[in-house]
Amino acid sequence: MIRINGLKFNDMEFHNGEVIFEKTELIYSDCNVIEMSFKDNKDITALLFARQWLKDKCPGASCKLVMKYCPYERMDREINVQLFSMKYFAEIISKFDFKKVFILDPHSEVCVDLLKNQGVDVEIISLESYVNKVIDDFKPDYIFYPDKGAAKKYPDVLSNINIPYFFGAKTRDLENKGRIKEYELVDAPDLKNKKVLIIDDICCLGGTAYNAAVLMKEQGASKVAFYISHCEEGVYAGNLLKKDEAGKYVVDKIYTADTMLINGSHDNIIKID
Repeated sequence: MIRINGLKFNDMEFHNGEVIFEKTELIYSDCNVIEMSFKDNKDITALLFARQWLKDKCPGASCKLVMKYCPYERMDREINVQLFSMKYFAEIISKFDFKKVFILDPHSEVCVDLLKNQGVDVEIISLESYVNKVIDDFKPDYIFYPDKGAAKKYPDVLSNINIPYFFGAKTRDLENKGRIKEYELVDAPDLKNKKVLIIDDICCLGGTAYNAAVLMKEQGASKVAFYISHCEEGVYAGNLLKKDEAGKYVVDKIYTADTMLINGSHDNIIKID
């Protein structure tokens, strides 16, 4: 979904998939804002149309881009036959001539560095404001980072949040679509009757968070919640929203910034802004 100054730009399409773009009268002569909530590659096409249309309508106006989820940010290196997609997406964005690009919780420094190397002025949206809302609601005793990468990233990003944390370690099978082979909790504290908040940036099926929550519940955790900045539709297909034999969720609550505008609603998913 693309919005120009808060108004929808690409909400309809023809039967063959061609997008119907909607003109908006809310255009400013000095600076306009495009927001992209990424669903699929059609939104990248719509972004191109929106930017070109604004250039035609207001040739002298600057333009800012808010894309809380940066498409292809997880493809931040070449893996076997998989393309280093983020490198090429950064090159594409640089050609759009944005005054500034805003991103929430980028997957890695590679994403931001690639954009900056292409001359894009990137500003990171504060993650703390989102996480603090979750903390106020869930009131965790511990924070958990699901892998070593997250454990390296988030203590700095969330440096003002004074809740003790621990992390997990996983081994992926890169020859088998990156599926998790092994998972463990590293230096876990006594979790009996404790509440744990898992924090991560991207969730597809949620297998890592689910595996972590299972281990935590086995060690006596009373509640486990999961904050995910960028939640995909795959969350409905994985185990995160399935109940155990006792009719309870293993992950008690899922919080998301809903940067991808996932369809539908679920009593176990809380969208925050």
